[in-house]
Amino acid sequence: MANHKDEPIDGPVGRKLWLRADRVLPGGGIYFSRSADMAGRGVLPGFIASAEGCRVTDADGRSYIDFLCANGPNILGYNHPEVEAAVNEQAQTLTSASLFPPTLVEVVERLVERSPGMAWGVVSKNGSEVVSLAGRVARQHTQRRLLLAFTSAYHGNDPELASSPHPGVLADLTGDVLRIPWNDGQAVEDTFREHGEQIAAVLLNPLDQNPRQKTRNANADFVAAIESGRAHYGSLLAFDDVRHGFRLHPYGSHHLLGIEPDLTTYGKALGNGHAISALLGTEALRRSARRILFTSTYMFEAPPMCAAMKTLEIYDRENVFNRISDAGTRLRTGILAAADAAGHTISYTGPDTMPTLLFEDDAEGTRQQRFAREAAELGAIFHPALNWNLSAAHGDAEIDEAIAIAAEAFKRTPGA
Repeated sequence: MANHKDEPIDGPVGRKLWLRADRVLPGGGIYFSRSADMAGRGVLPGFIASAEGCRVTDADGRSYIDFLCANGPNILGYNHPEVEAAVNEQAQTLTSASLFPPTLVEVVERLVERSPGMAWGVVSKNGSEVVSLAGRVARQHTQRRLLLAFTSAYHGNDPELASSPHPGVLADLTGDVLRIPWNDGQAVEDTFREHGEQIAAVLLNPLDQNPRQKTRNANADFVAAIESGRAHYGSLLAFDDVRHGFRLHPYGSHHLLGIEPDLTTYGKALGNGHAISALLGTEALRRSARRILFTSTYMFEAPPMCAAMKTLEIYDRENVFNRISDAGTRLRTGILAAADAAGHTISYTGPDTMPTLLFEDDAEGTRQQRFAREAAELGAIFHPALNWNLSAAHGDAEIDEAIAIAAEAFKRTPGA
C-alpha cells in the first residue's frame, strides 16, 4: 500500500464538510473534544453519518470499528435495538409536556435503588449541569463558598469549573475553586489546614485521566487525606462519575476508592447515547437541594429517561461490566503484543474498559498520530489523544479484527 500519511482520511464529502464547517464554526476550543481536530486534522474521519453496534460510518461511506463510543455514552453499542424501541415507544405518547412525566419518578427511583446511601436524585441532560448543581447544593448546605478540585481535572463547561481558558478576566468566576495537584496528599492536608473552614466540598474524579497523558489511579495517602479533611472540617464529597460511571464499577466508581460520597453525578453511559444525566444526594442534603431553583425546558423529556431505565436493565441483565472488562483485557493483551512485535515501546494505562495508549519517546505525538492515521485507513478508530472506551458490542471477533488492524498500523508507523 502507498504511504497515505500526508493525505486526510476524509474522502471528498468529508473534505467539503470541513470547508463548510471552517466557515461557520468558530473552531479552536469550541467543540474541541468531539472534533477530529483534537487528533490532528485528517488523522480521523471528521464526520460520522451513521453507527451500529461498535461500528461507525463516515460521511463518505467508510466503516470503522470505533473505540470512542461517542466519547463514552454508548456502553451497550450504537443504536441498541431494545433501547431504541423503548425510546420510540415513549415518543409515540409523550416527549415533553407542561408538567412531570411519570418516567421522571421511575428513573430516579431506579437510580436511588442501586445507590446505597443516596436518598434523592435530580435528572438533567448533560454532565456539566449536574456537576455544577452538586457544587451549588454543597455550598447551600454548608454555607461555605470554596470548592476543592484538582489540576486539569475536567468537570464540564461551567465557566467556574472549566479547565480552559486560563482565568484572565474570568478570575472572579474561578477564584472560589481551589486547584491543587492530583495524588498529592500533603497538598490536600495543607489546603484543608489553610482553608478548611471555608471548603464546602471536594470535587473528585475517580481517575486522573486527561488527554495525551498516562492515566493515574488515586493512591491511598491521597484518599486518606481527603477523608481526613472531610471529617475534620465538615466538608462534603461531591463525586464526579460522569465519564467513568458504569465503566469502572457497576454501582459507582467511588467503590474502587473505598469512599462514600455525599453527592454523586452520572451522565455519559447512563442513556446509551440519549441525553440524560443525574445528581444523587444523601438524605442530609435533601432540604438544601429543595432550596435551589434548577430547571430548563428540555430536562423533562421522557424518552431519554426511558433510555436510561432500559440501559440499566440491560446492563444488569447481561453483566455488561464483566463483558466490557473481558473485551478490554483481550484488547490490551493483543495491542501490547502487536506493539512489541513491531518494535514499539508503548504505555497502555488506565482501566481495561477505558484505556489510554501512548508511544514512549514521542514528545511531539507524531508517531501517535501516524499510528492512528494508519489504523483509520485500515478500518479502526484509535484516538491518539483521548482515552478509548469499550462497549458491549465489542465482541471477540471485533476485538480480534481491531488487534490485527493495530498490528499492521504498528508496522507502518516509524520507530523512535
